[in-house]
Amino acid sequence: MRTVWRVFAYLKRYPWMAAGTLACAVLGTLMIVVFPAVTKFIIDDVIAGNRPERLLPAVGVALLAFFLHDLLNGLRILLNNSFEQRVIFDLRSDLFYHIELLPLRWFDNRATGDLITRVVEDVNAVERVLIDGIEQGLVAVLQVAIVTGAMFYLNAPLAWCALAPVPLLIGGALAYTLTAPNRYRPQRRAASALNALLLDDLAGIRQIKSFVREEQEHARFNRASEALRQASLRIMRAWALYSPSMSFLNSLGLVFAIGFGGNAVIQGRMQIGELVAFLTLVRFLYEPVSRLHQLNQLVQAGRAAGERVFEILDEAEEPGLRHAAPAPKIVGDIIYDDVSFSYGQGLAALSHISLHARPGETIALVGTTGAGKSTLVNLLARFYEFTSGEIRVDGKPIRSYGVRPLREIVGLVTQESFLFNGTIRENLLMGNPNATDEELLGATEAANARTFIDRLPDGLRSVVGERGVKLSVGEKQRLSIARALLKDPPILILDEATASVDTTTERLIQEALEHLMFHRTCFVIAHRLTTILRADQILVLERGRIIERGTHTELLELRGKYARLWEQSFLETSNAQDLELLAGKV
Repeated sequence: MRTVWRVFAYLKRYPWMAAGTLACAVLGTLMIVVFPAVTKFIIDDVIAGNRPERLLPAVGVALLAFFLHDLLNGLRILLNNSFEQRVIFDLRSDLFYHIELLPLRWFDNRATGDLITRVVEDVNAVERVLIDGIEQGLVAVLQVAIVTGAMFYLNAPLAWCALAPVPLLIGGALAYTLTAPNRYRPQRRAASALNALLLDDLAGIRQIKSFVREEQEHARFNRASEALRQASLRIMRAWALYSPSMSFLNSLGLVFAIGFGGNAVIQGRMQIGELVAFLTLVRFLYEPVSRLHQLNQLVQAGRAAGERVFEILDEAEEPGLRHAAPAPKIVGDIIYDDVSFSYGQGLAALSHISLHARPGETIALVGTTGAGKSTLVNLLARFYEFTSGEIRVDGKPIRSYGVRPLREIVGLVTQESFLFNGTIRENLLMGNPNATDEELLGATEAANARTFIDRLPDGLRSVVGERGVKLSVGEKQRLSIARALLKDPPILILDEATASVDTTTERLIQEALEHLMFHRTCFVIAHRLTTILRADQILVLERGRIIERGTHTELLELRGKYARLWEQSFLETSNAQDLELLAGKV
């Protein structure tokens, strides 16, 4: 029930809408008891007493009661829908914002499809709790309470007979409710796993086609779909037993009432009109009871979904992202002092890293895959928190800046340039939301991107497609550089920014990077060593440790790891240039 109460907490934000919904529900439900009272009056007084002049006013009262009931019901639905949509908007907004504030380490073990399921489908399931479980459930409970009171007022002994099945109804509902989590939680997990698989396959459709894996992925999808089918069938089997059983118990109440009531009329202890009115009340009693059983199923589904929603909301977010101070003015003096870091319980990703990057210097990081290059710069942006040691920016520990202010002074250009599904202009504005079109074009020109943008029919307003699929790798990279130029950060991280392009595009990107790196403290992770010849320091990493450091010339003279990497890089570059020349001749 804790999850349900947490959903209720969102209702407190709109007390007047809740009060209005409750008032309409109470007044509308009170109108229900008018018709049985009018029925009793017509049968026992108008018909039995032969008073036709009272028939029309009595019918008018009944008609007015039904009209007011339906009018109040309509107002309640309108008010509740507005109320419910506000609450759902708040819940989904809080969930998405909280996800944005979670640390990157948390995302390392989460499937994107699972998160989408929680934000969309699970919140929608919670929405059903709000619409049906709360609003209609409240109306049903009010109707049961009011009708039960009217039954006891009309004939208390007969009311006890009609309510005889209630303990069995309560017991059945409790049994279903207490066992429901074991059915609904696996169903939500299976739905989430299916969505995660679907998202992965759609994102990797090119790889599926290139490796001709359509049949195998179809089989994998069918296995996930079968797991969801079995979990859903388990819920349906339980419902198939529960629902008819509760319906039969409801019918027992009506049978008891007509049996004992009929006997009372025969013995002269009860009038016919009173019996008809009482049977009408019994129908009004068990109709919402049946609805409550159906709502119970929805509530259990919503509770399982709500657990998944609040599971994320309970995760600890990165400190310092909410209500952060503005970005500080810095010169870019960076010191790593005996820094170590581990992703988990395994080997350390970095061990005893010490370095000093002075303002405006370029620090190049080289090494084989897995040496710790990306991890080292990720610590500077606090994407991960170092285990021991200290990192200082302008003499102050980076944790004293807060996460948001620190990231505002750090620019990042990665090997995989991510573009959002929108226009070029919208992607560039992430660097500076207040930039004018002239400033955007100036940044694209400095990044050597202006030429291909001018060729596009819509220029800056051209849509790049999902992940920038309509652009080449080099074009996306130059837009990333332009975006970083617009941010204008004093500290810059280039994570293998030219690793995935040909040498011609590399030259264009390298020119753009020179504009970007000017007067900034830069960390460059280099795949092609020809791009870091003028670096102020080159650090060679191996298994999380710095094994060599110096300038390009100094490291070549050492004849160590860097010299071997340089020879290998030189051969790769020469072969690539030879191939390009050969292609040009052909």
